[in-house]
Amino acid sequence: MHRDAAVEGIASQYPRDPETQDPVGATAVDRHTINALRNAGEHAPVAVPEWTLEDARLLYMREHLGGESHEDRRRAAVRLLRIVGMVRDALGGVDPVLVDLTRDDARNVRDHMLDRLKSDGERISPASVTRDLNGLRAVINFAATEFPLPGTFQNPFNKLSVKVVRGKSSAAISKRDPLPPAILKAARERVIGSARQPLPWIWRLLEGTGCRLSEVTGLRVEDVDVTSDLPHIRITWHDDRRIKTDASERSVPLIGDALEAAREAVHGAAGGLLLFPKYGAERGADAASAALMKHIRRVTKDPKHVVHSLRHNMKDRLRLAEVAQIEQDLILGHALEGIGDRTYGGGQARLKATARAMNRALNGAA
Repeated sequence: MHRDAAVEGIASQYPRDPETQDPVGATAVDRHTINALRNAGEHAPVAVPEWTLEDARLLYMREHLGGESHEDRRRAAVRLLRIVGMVRDALGGVDPVLVDLTRDDARNVRDHMLDRLKSDGERISPASVTRDLNGLRAVINFAATEFPLPGTFQNPFNKLSVKVVRGKSSAAISKRDPLPPAILKAARERVIGSARQPLPWIWRLLEGTGCRLSEVTGLRVEDVDVTSDLPHIRITWHDDRRIKTDASERSVPLIGDALEAAREAVHGAAGGLLLFPKYGAERGADAASAALMKHIRRVTKDPKHVVHSLRHNMKDRLRLAEVAQIEQDLILGHALEGIGDRTYGGGQARLKATARAMNRALNGAA
């Protein structure tokens, strides 16, 4: 009776198979413990279950992330769950046994990671996939040291090169087209006329600044200046939003409709911390992208027409207005390669220069 109670206590932590009532997704340790308790007193030995990737993840979390802050542990846990989830997706939805992993499995996981789309419509970069694979290697290598795996075990993800899917160049993979004038007009009218706030505000800011979606959804109220002589938004790192690169940290002028949208959004935030609380937290940009894409797909089925297309539209406007490359890069948050620091002495000078450039691009004014 005590053994049955112990088994039930362990099994109750997991969902049950509807037919057998066995726990689904239990760790190797819990499975072994349940088998040992059920077979206690019998002469047949209980087979030790083989270690899986989920077992490795749990051990790595317990042993490697104990001394960091609560927020760092939470972020690391979310990241490892995401990585292990991608492995499962690539391998048919199962929790793989470590010793059964092959080099072909590793290549399939890598290609699956490379073939994903970000919230802004671009494919994941090889650099991002490399970081995820490095995390996966660390988990499996640690398990190989700590678990009683065969001495012949080799981590199939070690020395796995990251190449672009199907041999395409990274430029070809991430290519997204600007929205043609008729599509842009129809999409704008649909979002503003049909979507609930704050999606229309977000759309107008994207269209009028060329910012990345996550840069807009992650804005705090304090990052928005709508009262000075040079109204602008500040794209900067904070706890709820990490920016892409150092060059991404910048001030972007607010001109015309984007300025009006910013004013309305600040008023709508009613003194809160985040400008768009519904979409400002982690993964909020993904939710905003999905919501906006539903409206875009009502007016165009072209796979190259996505939310990120608005950034390409701004790039075209800047080019057609013959805006200097350095000012384009300052507005869009592209790498300056040191030129910006030598040309513009400070933030105010850069903001004045980019405000003139943005006004020329949007209004044709000198």
